Amino acid sequence: MARMIPSIMDDRTPSGERDVFSMLAAGPDDWMIMHSLDLAPWNRGLRTEIDFVVIVPDCGILCIEVKSHSIITFDGTYWTPPEIKRSPFKQAADGRHTFYRRLRDIAPQFRNVPVVHMCIFPNASFHLHVNMSVQQWELMDNRVFRTFKDSSDFCQDIKLRIAESINADGKLNHLRNPLSESQVQSIVNYCLPVQKYHPNAREEIMLREQAIERILRDQQKPVLKLAFANDRIIVSGGAGTGKTLISMELARRKAESGQRVALLCFNRLIGQWMKEQMGRITPTLPNLIVGRSIQVMAELTGLDIPETPDGNYWSKELPMKLEEKLTDPEIGIIASFDYLVLDETQDILLRPAIWQCLFHFLNGGIRDGKYALFGDFEHQVFGEHELLKKALDKLLQDAQPAKWKLSENCRNYSIIGETAVQLSGFDEKIYTGYMRQGGSIANYNILFYATEDEQARKLSGLLKEFKQQGYRPEEITVLSFSAERCVAKSQQMKAYQIHPAWQQGRFTHYCTVQAFKGLENKIIILTDVSPSEAEFHRDLFYTGMTRATESVRVLCNIKCQETLLRWLTKGGFTCV
Repeated sequence: MARMIPSIMDDRTPSGERDVFSMLAAGPDDWMIMHSLDLAPWNRGLRTEIDFVVIVPDCGILCIEVKSHSIITFDGTYWTPPEIKRSPFKQAADGRHTFYRRLRDIAPQFRNVPVVHMCIFPNASFHLHVNMSVQQWELMDNRVFRTFKDSSDFCQDIKLRIAESINADGKLNHLRNPLSESQVQSIVNYCLPVQKYHPNAREEIMLREQAIERILRDQQKPVLKLAFANDRIIVSGGAGTGKTLISMELARRKAESGQRVALLCFNRLIGQWMKEQMGRITPTLPNLIVGRSIQVMAELTGLDIPETPDGNYWSKELPMKLEEKLTDPEIGIIASFDYLVLDETQDILLRPAIWQCLFHFLNGGIRDGKYALFGDFEHQVFGEHELLKKALDKLLQDAQPAKWKLSENCRNYSIIGETAVQLSGFDEKIYTGYMRQGGSIANYNILFYATEDEQARKLSGLLKEFKQQGYRPEEITVLSFSAERCVAKSQQMKAYQIHPAWQQGRFTHYCTVQAFKGLENKIIILTDVSPSEAEFHRDLFYTGMTRATESVRVLCNIKCQETLLRWLTKGGFTCV
């Protein structure tokens, strides 16, 4: 993934420019692209904006002017549509020359870097007139742009056009050596004072968060429509497809319609988080019950839960006590609800006793009740696949619910999602696409450690790094692959005040990957990763990495470096 500056688009960005942004954003890792570079301060205050400045380390710099109109014509005097006041090709050329002159003056070490220009009309076809003095490689219209299968083809075409421009200009020479990463960054730094839109670190973090919220609203619409047209629905989707947040919105709307609604899940932390979030709704919804399913059922039936219940209590003892309580007809009347919204449904489907108890609380039960079930039924990490399939097939046969599949990832950048899938060893393609634009190799990295002390030092270094980038402590979560051995709670990390995930507060929190299932945070740091261990669950990469809305770091034992490299390079895919 190329690095985009800024990493997100303004809401007012035209559609064609958005398409070009997306193509460039998915480009090679070493490409650097500045979007909407306003050169007025470099050009006597005159309007001189470049839509994209593309730094291609082994070729040079390309200045792109984009016009998003669906019809573009030129009769020799006037342009159509009339909003185009001057030649786009003249705009691109002027921008290029202004950029080069200023870069040469303030950074003479880059005077031999070739700077060229072109125009892209992604939505319109355009025929070049002979008298326009424009070369074929200076224009990419929709007849070319819309034929590219992917960003790789598009970027390869861009490189060919840069080469043709250099060959045709007697004053330009091809680079003898590619620009280094530090040289590319230096060019960007020289341009920062004139960037049209460059929010500070904290502002950009919040803008990206707002962008996710807009994407999620688009993802919600068809599911909400389906839920209000059908009494029973099942919504499936992989991690990061928005299931939890959509389930919360559906529960809110159903409760606002006057029904007694239960919004439940199996996981303790996600249940606690949902309860906190829904408790902030104003006016309050007393007819909305939210929380962990087994906890809610115990409370509704008046069962006292031990202070330190073990796994046997939740899986066997509690279901037996619930069944006894549910024989009382009065409990069925006062504790029932009209509509059930269940998140992470697969976790409860795999526990038949709890599943049966839960539907005793729903008017109409499994067959005739009203409910929306959300879950990742195809990529179950912690359960038995065959058992889940059998339970799901029976549910589909008995209740005949309407079905919907969420296939686009709306949480992660593609580099994080694809790496998570690759490391987890899933053979099938989980996502049809990624709704978030941007992201680059900077959003993901693996660090190796030889000793526990070294792992602690690297973790402390990461915490400092993200703090410098503008992230708050509570926006970072440390997830361990090991319940017994967790570097976050080691003596070396005491000074960083990393708290267990169940403790509330504005701290960096830690827990196991399993415990954080269903939740998300901006920064996820995976620790204590040792793939050589006999009990290592490779599919935890899928659950852990997809928790991140921004960046992921993985701390892995160096003994396992070859193993990770083998997984990452399988099929030619390389991320390290």
